[in-house]
Amino acid sequence: MAKRICMGLFSLLLIALPAQAATLAHTTLAHSSTLARIRQTKILRCGINQETPEYSTSDDHGPRSAFDADFCRAVTIAILGPSVRVAVTTYPDDVAVMQALRAGRIDLIPTLTLDLTHSSAADLAFSPPVLFDGVGFLVPVDAGVAQPEELSGKKICFLAETEVEVALRVWFGQQQSAQQTHSQQKLHFVPFPFQEEGEMEAAFVTGNCAALAGDRTRLAATRLAFGSRAAQYALLPGQISQDPLAAVSRANDPAFAAIVRWTLEVLLQAEAYGLTQQSIANDPTVPADPRVAVLTGRTREIGSRLGLDNAWAVQVISAVGNYGEIYDRTLGSQSPLQLPRTLNRLQLQGGLHYPIPLK
Repeated sequence: MAKRICMGLFSLLLIALPAQAATLAHTTLAHSSTLARIRQTKILRCGINQETPEYSTSDDHGPRSAFDADFCRAVTIAILGPSVRVAVTTYPDDVAVMQALRAGRIDLIPTLTLDLTHSSAADLAFSPPVLFDGVGFLVPVDAGVAQPEELSGKKICFLAETEVEVALRVWFGQQQSAQQTHSQQKLHFVPFPFQEEGEMEAAFVTGNCAALAGDRTRLAATRLAFGSRAAQYALLPGQISQDPLAAVSRANDPAFAAIVRWTLEVLLQAEAYGLTQQSIANDPTVPADPRVAVLTGRTREIGSRLGLDNAWAVQVISAVGNYGEIYDRTLGSQSPLQLPRTLNRLQLQGGLHYPIPLK
């Protein structure tokens, strides 16, 4: 009897295994053909995380749709050439956009917080940081506040139960310890938490708190939303936390992930070598610098290693410019947001971006 039961179970196993294998193969095929699908449809599907405060409490990054769209366009041009189409879909928070990527509804998330919570997911591939954000302060210009330390003893508005609150408490705690060590007057944190963004901003513009705390991208967008009164408020220099954002794709398509990563590196390299949208369009063969010769495809190395045309980097820079040009146009001095580059400068300029050599 026991023998017949074992044989029956064995038969069922033989029937089930092919079905499971077929399902696994279908799933793997569906999720490992990003590059092939983009080439077939001539479209890259880009998922942008809007970080709507009412939905997201883990992050407080501001809308960066223009920056994200330009990065997605750069990746698409690397694969397909200049005549491309990027299909952009927005999502209210990090959970929703990650679900869309896993389900195969999008191909790329151009910026997502790079931390242990997100990057420990084995099914996702993260690039190096594309953008550095972090908690800073927005203050009225006429208040005369020049440094975060001058906010000691003054009410600070922020959204409660978010990473911003954590950063504030950590920073003030660290400053207090440092001041005590040097026998100086310690900083005093006066929190003014809110559950709703509109109420918080109303309290700020009516003078009920001395500063508004949040990620700098969020604060730049908030200031812009003040319209004609935007010039009355300024971002303090520096930030009290570092929140890097990276591009994300599915881990089981390493060929596509490699193109995403090296598109970022090409944008950074171009800025480091002084290649701009205008200069490279005027003379795609540019100079005799051997590093530039690799980047511009003159040595016929940059394309073959990624399965791309050797002119792909030239086409990308001609279309969107180098990293600095993208930042200035979408977030910085040439954009309505007027967000200083600070940590998003190249390392040689005092920032955190360090271009990885192409060779």
